[in-house]
Amino acid sequence: MVIDELIQNNKQGFFNLCKDHQVKYLFAFGSVVTNRFDVKKSDIDLIVEIEEPDPIERGEKILSLWDKLEVFFKKKVDLLSNPNIRNPYLRQSIEESKVLIYDGSK
Repeated sequence: MVIDELIQNNKQGFFNLCKDHQVKYLFAFGSVVTNRFDVKKSDIDLIVEIEEPDPIERGEKILSLWDKLEVFFKKKVDLLSNPNIRNPYLRQSIEESKVLIYDGSK
């Protein structure tokens, strides 16, 4: 899976980035978890859950994480937060294909 290869290059840096932003769960979905990923054209689709109860702080952490993930992967990142996926068809499609890439709940 492409996402695993991208993380393997700097696994500790990736884990530190997630931990620093209080990431509870980070999932990848879309082409990055399939064989359809185009290294030159594809972006990276991610869903994040942050352990910050204050909505303003959570929003700031998500924006900071988004920026740092784009630097980390050297690619455009589409970062969604789970409660904001309102389209039932999109939600179902994501649920069927998403892959857990970070678990900070442990």
